[in-house]
Order: sequence, then structure tokens, then C-alpha cells
Amino acid sequence: MKRKLLGLVVGLLLPVSVWPQADLLMYEAMYANCVDDEKSPIYGGNYCDYPKNLQDAKFPGGDVELSLYIYQNTVMPDVFSGEKDIDGTPFLVTGDVRVQIVIDRCGHTCCYEILQSLSPEQDAAAIDVVRTLPTFRPATLDGYRVKSAYVIPVKFNKKRYRAPEPEPEPEPSYDDYYYW
Repeated sequence: MKRKLLGLVVGLLLPVSVWPQADLLMYEAMYANCVDDEKSPIYGGNYCDYPKNLQDAKFPGGDVELSLYIYQNTVMPDVFSGEKDIDGTPFLVTGDVRVQIVIDRCGHTCCYEILQSLSPEQDAAAIDVVRTLPTFRPATLDGYRVKSAYVIPVKFNKKRYRAPEPEPEPEPSYDDYYYW
């Protein structure tokens, strides 16, 4: 009975423990020496109409990994609204900053534009995190790589919890030791 239970537990936990992490540089090698300096239409966003047969650009690992990347790499500036709660604690400005980017035919991001703003500090933080995005798989239209626009929301909903730094170990004092 114990062996069956152990086998069941190992069988259920093993797939979770080896869950693959997204390789954020998976498209970097595909387009290592690619340079997109030709003028061409940009599909989607505020540029051109979105054709029916356009396959979107893809972040390494998909949209969930993109959201996770943005969440983990966004620096949250402390921007206060000027209002306070009952205890006198000031409220932080919260909401989404929407950034439109262009993904060129090499999968690199460029042309950063704020579509929805919160504050200059939060807009700058959103642009900073979007500039660090790794190489995407570019959009394709009828089998050809094309430029496409992508709108990315960067959320500033609440102050992130940061665990307090542990106190350093006290230096040993030789007076504390007993010599027999």
C-alpha cells in the first residue's frame, strides 16, 4: 500500500518539478545577424489594417511568459496621488500604462509609443521594461516575415511586497566566550 501511495505521489509531483521554463533567447539565434532597415508597412495598431491571414508575432513561451516577464522586470516607482486613507497613508497611483511597440522582421522591438499614460515616472518605467524584451518570432503574412504593432499593458496596481533584509550576524566578542 505504501509503495502504491509513494508511486502515486512521485507520479504526480515529477511532472510539476520538471516543468519547462521558457527559453527567452530561443529566437535570438534564428535572427542573429538580421538587420531590418528597409521601409515596409507595419500591420496592426495605429498603422495599417490588420489582415485576416496575418499570424501574430510570438514572444518566447507565449503571452503568459510575456506577462510574467513584464511583471518580474518592472521597477515600480512610488508615485503618490496626493490623497490619504484614514490612517494617513498616502495612496499610490495605480492603473495600466499601455505601450505600443513595433516588432520588425527580425523580431526586435522598436518605435515605443505610450497609448495610455499614468504619470511620467510610470510611463518611463513601462518604456524601460519594454525596451529590454528579448527577440520575438516576427509576424508572418502569406509566409513572409512582416512588421507588426503590438500593444503591451504594464500594470501598476499595487506596491510590491519586498521582504525585509535579514539582519547581519553580530560579530563575535571574545568576552562572550568562557574559558575553562
